Amino acid sequence: MITYEWRPELTGAELDEVLDLISAAAEYDEEAGFSSIDPDTVRESGAGVGTVAHLPIKARRDLSPLDDVPMVIVAYLHLSVDADGVGTVSYVVHPDYRSRGVTTLLVEEMGLDVSGAGGWERTGAKALRCWAYATHPASGRLTRRFGVPAVSRQWSLARHLAGPFALPLDETEVPDGVTLGDPRDLVVDDPAIEQVLSAAQLPERHHDRVSADLRRGGGTVVDARDDEGNVLGFVWYTTKHRVHLELRTARIHALVLSEKARGLGLGTTLLTAALARQRDAGVQVSQLRIDPDDAGAVRMCRLLAFEQEDVHSCYQVGATTSPPPAFR
Repeated sequence: MITYEWRPELTGAELDEVLDLISAAAEYDEEAGFSSIDPDTVRESGAGVGTVAHLPIKARRDLSPLDDVPMVIVAYLHLSVDADGVGTVSYVVHPDYRSRGVTTLLVEEMGLDVSGAGGWERTGAKALRCWAYATHPASGRLTRRFGVPAVSRQWSLARHLAGPFALPLDETEVPDGVTLGDPRDLVVDDPAIEQVLSAAQLPERHHDRVSADLRRGGGTVVDARDDEGNVLGFVWYTTKHRVHLELRTARIHALVLSEKARGLGLGTTLLTAALARQRDAGVQVSQLRIDPDDAGAVRMCRLLAFEQEDVHSCYQVGATTSPPPAFR
């Protein structure tokens, strides 16, 4: 029913077909918030640092049983294996071929054994991880069937800024001795951002996630400084909206404070400043993601009228001591 072959790089018509597939899937899944794959990921080559492998999965068009029907790419898997042998998986099925058993058949045929000398499928992966964005019923069924546990979770929270469900956004006082900067475009390797991250003492998995996100750039930053000019924290957000559940929605990407700035109410001040600028730009709903184990962040967001909207899970096969990969 399906065929597949690992490739270190995609080229020609096969590359074009996979790019079309991930584009169709991203458009189809945008409102639900399900996983999407960056086109630059599809263009990566396995000749660089670490191991990158591409797996286009093919089947007869419309899953026809007839031999004269042409083969088409119905799903795509991207694997990146780090120096510790941890493989990060990105996977998507074309919308026209979902709920038709393609993924179940793939896992049944390939298996999930990572204990062999060459790792999973001889790719060198001694463990596999994959984020499932949003509460996707297919990911739940698949992981339960094959006994794949979740090793990390993120929550998506939403806060209405306009409309009948919106609560007033109260202004907050800036703590004594602190000044908020003017909004500015985020640039890669911003020294103020680097100063906060180095002083934040974040858990490794949080630091890696934020750093990876910041490297992609885009959006707006507001920072907070003390009287001596030291950066105490920042909030990174966007006013560029997308339509989610028929409402104009924009994200707050990150809120990070240095260790010494915590407990002053500065996080609430920065987050409120970002929400006010989103509201003034016509955004109706603000979204952000948090680690549910961060009790302080959960409490702050609850007090600012955020509500839980979805859960994202990182599933893992095999044992490793390294933290879960960045969640994008």
